[in-house]
Amino acid sequence: MTIRIRQNAPTTLEFTANAEGHTLPLALPQPQGDGPDPHDYFDTALGGCKALTVMIYAQRKEIPLQWVDVDVVRDAGEERKGIYRLTAKLTLHGELSDPQIDELLAVAEKCPVHKLMTAVDVQVSTLIVRPE
Repeated sequence: MTIRIRQNAPTTLEFTANAEGHTLPLALPQPQGDGPDPHDYFDTALGGCKALTVMIYAQRKEIPLQWVDVDVVRDAGEERKGIYRLTAKLTLHGELSDPQIDELLAVAEKCPVHKLMTAVDVQVSTLIVRPE
């Protein structure tokens, strides 16, 4: 899969990303722009993955989870030192027992994006391509 990012107009700091046919705005946060910025999408990927993983698991196991809300809290105060902290706060709605809540928490900790962010050697290559 290729995600395409295109500048909206020359010299602007506003871009549009296209992923799987969906367009996503990309900019800087206030005061430089109207965001969301790349960090927002990084953090959103974690929260979205946890929400989807928990809901799919609950449906498959017939756990009475009606819906889940996720808040991702970012602490980037030490990012330049190599420490980027994210806290995912899940609010589970439904008549759930304590063991079911514990089970869903364990599943949330294993979502694919969480693993990707914490346990995988991600290798990034950057290439310059000349315009045609």
